[in-house]
Amino acid sequence: MARLGSVADGAKELSSNRVLRLSKHAHHVRMDDQIIVADMRSGHYFGLDGVGAKLWELLGQRATRNGIVDRLFAEYEVSRDVLERDVDSLLQDLLDRRLLEHD
Repeated sequence: MARLGSVADGAKELSSNRVLRLSKHAHHVRMDDQIIVADMRSGHYFGLDGVGAKLWELLGQRATRNGIVDRLFAEYEVSRDVLERDVDSLLQDLLDRRLLEHD
């Protein structure tokens, strides 16, 4: 799963059952099997592929952390523990960068 580096300022707590939504400052486009995300505030771009791209699409449907884990676990052959750690890591990175918000 793609990872974004962590940013200290703007960090928010990740919650298991609060609805998450994409920030209005995060614009994205699909290019083949990858999603390119642009942070319109900073001008930085990020690429997500594979499971990371699927996670981003689920976030566009205003999902919860638990809902995302359940959907990905049903689609991919991976241990639930590994999946939860990877999902939590990417979600926290997105929250830290303010590309994702709690509803």
